[in-house]
Amino acid sequence: MWFMISMIYMNYGNVAPEILVYKTVYQDKYSCQRLYQDEPQVLINEMAKLKPQAVSISFTCVDALQLNNLKLNNKIKKL
Repeated sequence: MWFMISMIYMNYGNVAPEILVYKTVYQDKYSCQRLYQDEPQVLINEMAKLKPQAVSISFTCVDALQLNNLKLNNKIKKL
């Protein structure tokens, strides 16, 4: 299982990003990555509406183990 996450930086510097997890589960990394590689503007527009004060947004895909590690380390803002 793979999950898409967005890392949102509210300002520049050594500030940790907010990490949001999309609810869709993907069967493999390739199908997860296709969404933000083929249609990046759709995701950017969605995040801009949700977090208009963001200065930088990036997307990546993580597997269940990586997602669990982020959760255990209190890195995830929303699941």
